[in-house]
Amino acid sequence: DVLGGVLITATLIAITYPAWPLIDSLHSASPVLPVCVIVVPFLLCYHYPVSDAYTPTRADTTTILAAGAGVTLGLWINHFFQLVAEPAQSLPALRSIPPLTRALVLQGLAKFTVGLLLVLLVRLLVQKLSLQVLFSWFKVVVRNKEARRRLEIEVPYKFVTYTSVGICATTFVPLLHRVLGLL
Repeated sequence: DVLGGVLITATLIAITYPAWPLIDSLHSASPVLPVCVIVVPFLLCYHYPVSDAYTPTRADTTTILAAGAGVTLGLWINHFFQLVAEPAQSLPALRSIPPLTRALVLQGLAKFTVGLLLVLLVRLLVQKLSLQVLFSWFKVVVRNKEARRRLEIEVPYKFVTYTSVGICATTFVPLLHRVLGLL
């Protein structure tokens, strides 16, 4: 299995290598990218193979693809709208690790806490809102736990939730860090 995976990977790299500059420019500057990044993973999740009994694999796959789509979309937003400033000069090579001071530890903990709280808040709000909208749309009782497993509810609510989490983590958390002076 491992050798087969290595061979497939090497083949894909060899075939796609000439297109990498085009892919990179499309990834960072194309106005079409957001549509592709949302539509393709969503359709892949929605058309996930169906099994006779419920398994969490479709939900897990949706979570992974949605988070990846959200991160990709967030990075595109940063680049396209120039939310991340380019460094004025090239950074010097790291010659030694800076000393671990109390201020540095507190700043790191503050950044971690602020980022984590914002991501969790976005996840909670988007999940609740998307479930309410979908339950209302499909006329399902909100307290029905089995309804969350239905394809037409599970995939959209997880996809919207975790795409939002990815966008938040790559776009809004750094902006909040900048506003709070934590950079």
